[in-house]
Amino acid sequence: MMDLGIAVPTNRYLIHQRDRRWPRVLSSVLLFAAVLLGILLLVGWPRLRATSLHYDLIQLRGEVLELEQRERILALELECERSPLRLTERARGLGLEPPAPPVLWDQAMTGGGP
Repeated sequence: MMDLGIAVPTNRYLIHQRDRRWPRVLSSVLLFAAVLLGILLLVGWPRLRATSLHYDLIQLRGEVLELEQRERILALELECERSPLRLTERARGLGLEPPAPPVLWDQAMTGGGP
């Protein structure tokens, strides 16, 4: 016989049987993984949520600052449009004339002044 260097079982009368421990080992590993995942979710989820809320607050603060700036600009424009000089210019542009000075009733009736 030739020596090929292949290990051959010394007991040729072995009967192959299934390993009866593998279902228990597999279920133990899966149970450990599920417990570990549950712990990580219980610890990590609130922190993840807090971080998400923090970023939302930063974004909202930016929007508030932008809207406050727009409000200031619009208030300034409104005050400029309400100024008497601007209103006079717009009225003249539309063809309106300022009112005549008020006439007292006595002067109108008598036709003269004091």
